[in-house]
Amino acid sequence: MTSISALPALPAFAFALVALFAKTSLTSVLQVLSRLRAGVFPIPEDARLMGKKPAQAEADFVRRCANVWRNDTENLPLFVALGLTYVLLGAPAGSAQLFFGAYVVLRYAHTAVFLLGLQPWRAIFFLAGLAVCWAIAAHCVAMALRLA
Repeated sequence: MTSISALPALPAFAFALVALFAKTSLTSVLQVLSRLRAGVFPIPEDARLMGKKPAQAEADFVRRCANVWRNDTENLPLFVALGLTYVLLGAPAGSAQLFFGAYVVLRYAHTAVFLLGLQPWRAIFFLAGLAVCWAIAAHCVAMALRLA
């Protein structure tokens, strides 16, 4: 079994996961609060619970929150897989802090500009986060080749 001390990047990975979990959870809470504030409930049982008639569509900002959530569920698993692989390959703490920290900051920025509807910033932050993942992937390949 590998010792935790043999995985110097693990703390950076743990902090990144907690930060991304917090961001995604807060997005979900924002979606619920926005739905309550708008008073628009397209799901029949939600509308019934709130004493409303089901709406034909979700409120715009609630839909925007849902799009952020969907984007996270599409992208964060890839980061988690790459990050975990990087950690398990024995990544140095410094580079892990740089990569993981940058990814977290970029995802927070992406969420903010997505919620505000700001292009081209949404695309820029998304692509920058993707570039960080590609850099992690390249490091994983290089490390794996050295171990082979």
